[in-house]
Amino acid sequence: VMETRANHVLIGLFTIIVAVLAVLFALWASNYTTDRNWDMYDVYFKESVTGLGVGGIVQYNGINVGEVRKLRLDPKDPRRVIARIRLQADTPVKIDTKAKLALVGLTGLAQINLSGGLPESPRLKPTEDRKIPIIATEPSALQNIAEAANDIVERLQLILSDENIARISGTLDDLNQITDTVADQ
Repeated sequence: VMETRANHVLIGLFTIIVAVLAVLFALWASNYTTDRNWDMYDVYFKESVTGLGVGGIVQYNGINVGEVRKLRLDPKDPRRVIARIRLQADTPVKIDTKAKLALVGLTGLAQINLSGGLPESPRLKPTEDRKIPIIATEPSALQNIAEAANDIVERLQLILSDENIARISGTLDDLNQITDTVADQ
């Protein structure tokens, strides 16, 4: 009876060890294939990335090709935001591919849009200095609008300076006197 129990314990222990090893192998294999199917890139934004979050969409010419994995401030320049993105390994990211921030509908959510990249341009690859390549950015439509609005505000401030307002008031007073004189005659 004791010998039978010992055999059952050994068979049970062997089964548990094989099951644990099979689970560990499956996890390792899935991680290996997952990492091989994706490429990582960094995108440095010189603007606010309001609405962009981890898990946000990355599109190339309107096609979903990846997601935002991490967002952080640049430790060397806190005015910049670094977005780490993960793209499908077959995404043709070239050295002249550009990234920009875009709003999705009226929801306030943002995504990263990739575009450009001439067919003859070489692919953007990691180097010894940079294990994760950097995709160049271009200003978003929102940033262009904000800059234009700032220019308009600055020009309006110049036009509406105290000195110019005094001149306009003087001119209006002169016109008023002329019209009164003409009306009297």
